[in-house]
Amino acid sequence: MLITAAELISKLPEGRLVPVDVRPETAWRDASIPGAVSLNVYDYFIPESDEAGIAGMAAGAREAFDRLGLGKDRVPVFFEEQTGMISPRGLWFYELVGLEGGLILDGGIEAWKAAGGDIAPGAGLPDAIRQSDGDVAFHRELAASTEEVLRHEADIFDVRRRTEFEGTFLHPCCARAGRIPHSHFAFYEDMLRDGKYRPADEIREIAERAGLSPDREIITYCHRGARAATALYGLKLAGFDRVKIYVGSWHEWAGNAALPLEIGPAEEV
Repeated sequence: MLITAAELISKLPEGRLVPVDVRPETAWRDASIPGAVSLNVYDYFIPESDEAGIAGMAAGAREAFDRLGLGKDRVPVFFEEQTGMISPRGLWFYELVGLEGGLILDGGIEAWKAAGGDIAPGAGLPDAIRQSDGDVAFHRELAASTEEVLRHEADIFDVRRRTEFEGTFLHPCCARAGRIPHSHFAFYEDMLRDGKYRPADEIREIAERAGLSPDREIITYCHRGARAATALYGLKLAGFDRVKIYVGSWHEWAGNAALPLEIGPAEEV
């Protein structure tokens, strides 16, 4: 799921790998990896994490990848400034719709430049993932609905900042502060070091300290489902195979006054 900058520099001339710049369009236009396409995967908000919402999300993602000609012999390499909360989300969308082989440029464009990679202004038309009423096959097991979270048959993993988790910070777009009851906690950035993923054994230690087990299914969430993707791939690197994302995350949960929440320091879970 990861490729180093040196590997990408070596393999890019073969023509099979396609750099996908998931930074803001202005950054892509200014200076990007030569030949990179622009895809906004960050500003997407699922309308509701129910079956219709999840299906429409998958359809919209597939349509965006098809417009960019990604898939089969054109394998995307998602990148941002460093490995953060956006490039893993791009890969998650790609895998959600059943496309295979996608990669994250570990260390992002900063690692590319440090390795001696060329830079060029982005050219062409940018694209974005949007909700769609189309119908596509997709890996439903990679996304969790609100109903699935409520059933609490999986471990719920909150990867926001501690202030968000404990309810002392509230995003302006969220109706309530707090967390989903009985959530496990670790900050997603702790899985990264110097703009790259930590080694698998270090991530596994972080996950185990949070009370997670590879024997249990895990549902990650954050504010809008982006940091949750970073955590998902960190867990996968560490050998946790049964992981899905609650894409609506706290933004959606907080907006429904009927859903329970907790505030304050974490309890044992």
